[in-house]
Amino acid sequence: MTTLLLLKGDPDRIRPPRVDEDDRVRGGGSRIRCPRCGYEPSQSDRWFCSCLHSWNTFDTRGVCPACGRAWQETCCPRCSVWSPHAEWYTEE
Repeated sequence: MTTLLLLKGDPDRIRPPRVDEDDRVRGGGSRIRCPRCGYEPSQSDRWFCSCLHSWNTFDTRGVCPACGRAWQETCCPRCSVWSPHAEWYTEE
């Protein structure tokens, strides 16, 4: 299990959307992967918000379910590079 501290992003407060497992990987369709190194996060990977809540950022499309902060960038657990959260979602 990987944990990362999120430190970048807009402090926008919005309701976190739920992402179903079907949205995470659709047979040959969209996938979630690091735009820099191609790492595909697992369901057990965790990130930390500035409020110290731990969750899988891709379950809520980068919105902390505890405080509602919308993270605009996400750090890759493999290459440690920050990328815009939206770029992690690919269509292939």
